[in-house]
Amino acid sequence: MDLELVETLNGGDLVKNAKDLKVIYGFEAMPYMAMFGGNVEESTPATKVEGEQYNDFWANDLLWPKDASLQINSETERVMNNVPLTSFGRLQIEQAIKKDLEFFRGVAEVKVAVTILSDDRIAIGIQLTQQVFVYIWDATNKELSDAEFVVTTGGTVNVRVFDFSFDFTFE
Repeated sequence: MDLELVETLNGGDLVKNAKDLKVIYGFEAMPYMAMFGGNVEESTPATKVEGEQYNDFWANDLLWPKDASLQINSETERVMNNVPLTSFGRLQIEQAIKKDLEFFRGVAEVKVAVTILSDDRIAIGIQLTQQVFVYIWDATNKELSDAEFVVTTGGTVNVRVFDFSFDFTFE
């Protein structure tokens, strides 16, 4: 069980359901939090000096101080803010996504596909076992511009965004 998050173009917001927060029972919030929920400034260092200020995600030190594989560091967002949207940049983004989603190993099979949609927009497709999550990154505004949750049986997923559609093929 987790709290439901939605992308509002101003960071993720929790969803209210009547007088309480809405809960979910799947993986929907986890890829989003792994890629965009840590601190973009820096990853959690392996060793910290007492009294020194760090810009990593506060919960990493509190919840997983000795297990870097569980820490949320937003490598994806950091890389997307710093690489050009070229074929090589696309590969760097894909590697950062895989690194951010490493904690799923042993829980779900993770497949990632990144597609360049235009000179300032990419689409990220993530398949966790039979669930597919699609995120559209606007490089000009440095923000997510759309997110979608799709359930599939695997293979190719067709996604329609704005005026065009494209396929993600997971091998």
